[in-house]
Amino acid sequence: MTSIKKTRKFKPVLSLDFDGVLHWYRNGWKGAAVIDDDPTPGAVEFVTNAQNYFKVVIYSSRSNQPGGTEAMQAWMKKHGFPEVEFAKEKPKAFLTIDDRAINFQGKWFDPQELLKFKPWNK
Repeated sequence: MTSIKKTRKFKPVLSLDFDGVLHWYRNGWKGAAVIDDDPTPGAVEFVTNAQNYFKVVIYSSRSNQPGGTEAMQAWMKKHGFPEVEFAKEKPKAFLTIDDRAINFQGKWFDPQELLKFKPWNK
């Protein structure tokens, strides 16, 4: 018996941030069109696999900057990512993956404690 991969007809939107999620971003911000680091480990494989279940959309602070989307597209192609959609506005996503976010659980945070937040790569 052979295994046949089923594809979903409806795929919810998975919104991915770019810097600190797909792009390792160890060198910091140098402009919307300057992307000078490697992909985070496993990012290409994750996006490729995620497309079996989700419509993958990239939304970044670069998205509304001149040359930002084109630079992200070129960088992703260079590093072997599959083609994905890029949004100019925050997409209506089922789920968002971002390195600078906290999951709200119904209880508000102490604003002073939020100042201690550090993304995973810092």
